[in-house]
Amino acid sequence: MAEPSRVIHIRNVGHEISETDLLQVVQPFGAVAKLVMLRTKNQALVQMEDLSASISAIQYYTTIQPSVRGRNVYLQYSSHQELTTDQSSHGRNPDQDEPNRILLVTVHHMLYPMTVEVLHQVFSPYGFVEKIVTFQKTAGFQALIQFQSRQSAIQAAGALHGRNIYDGCCQLDIQYSKYVFKQFPCFSFVTFNS
Repeated sequence: MAEPSRVIHIRNVGHEISETDLLQVVQPFGAVAKLVMLRTKNQALVQMEDLSASISAIQYYTTIQPSVRGRNVYLQYSSHQELTTDQSSHGRNPDQDEPNRILLVTVHHMLYPMTVEVLHQVFSPYGFVEKIVTFQKTAGFQALIQFQSRQSAIQAAGALHGRNIYDGCCQLDIQYSKYVFKQFPCFSFVTFNS
């Protein structure tokens, strides 16, 4: 077993599991300082405020198997003693862990074509959508959706994360974006006028 650390490494974190779900697993043991989702690896890193909280969580979950949304997750000490973020990264939002008005949406199990119009129809009931950018990445089809207000983005993320656009397919994995639109001049996007 690795040396105790304030940072807990969580494995088997499926795309249906949100940051809030993981916080419910570890917060009973103490305050959480940072949480980083590693979506492409199905993993997460959680830094507790103090070492004793981390030790308590790991000890507890060696006797009880934690399950989140029907999926067993596995906790262990991370080799990192502290999580650091590189705030100087080009295009990164320094408030990356905080909810903001831009959502990063990944569509899983895509059986039907996804268009800007479909995304606008799905997200606009939660508030005014200013811009939508779509692109293909290794994780699959993705979109950046910018709302007029932070509150609208929070409501949309809370209501739509893990939901399907169509029956049995096109599942939405929603995170708060680490990027801002001005950093994407090479992508075409649609701007919606008020």
